[in-house]
Amino acid sequence: MINWSLKTIPIKDLNEYGKNPRTLTERHQRLLSDSLTKFGLVEKPIVNTDLTIIGGHQRLAVLELQQVKEVEVWYPDRELTEKEVEEFNIVLNRVGGQFDYDVLANQFDVGDLLNWGFDEEDLGLDKPAKIKKPDKAIISLEFSDRDKMMEYIQKCEEISLESDAKMKVKG
Repeated sequence: MINWSLKTIPIKDLNEYGKNPRTLTERHQRLLSDSLTKFGLVEKPIVNTDLTIIGGHQRLAVLELQQVKEVEVWYPDRELTEKEVEEFNIVLNRVGGQFDYDVLANQFDVGDLLNWGFDEEDLGLDKPAKIKKPDKAIISLEFSDRDKMMEYIQKCEEISLESDAKMKVKG
């Protein structure tokens, strides 16, 4: 078993692990930055004896943007092999658990969850469906006889002609 101790290291001395598979969106980077500013660095990054970062790449990137010069890291009592570094990096990034959405729905404010990094899709919130408007307005009329229908059509034509004449005067 490897024994770990905390050690303070200048951020500029730490080395990126070239196989780190994780990235952050700008949004998640902002959320992480806000969290680090508010709560501090509780989850310390993990490095190998050669100061290669095993876990905490995103936290370190945000801290560097915040112009932090030194950081406390977990440091092993022996050098990890490349295979151990690969495994530990993947395990750290993969094992995240799952949320209990019933607890989230019943114990937390939706607005808070959205502010803390969830989005509508995460929470199963459907955006209202857009109602498709028909291409043309459709009106259905019934007439008691043909004469009433012709009278109605004639009246519509008169109104249309009046409207056209008014538009020509204005235009």
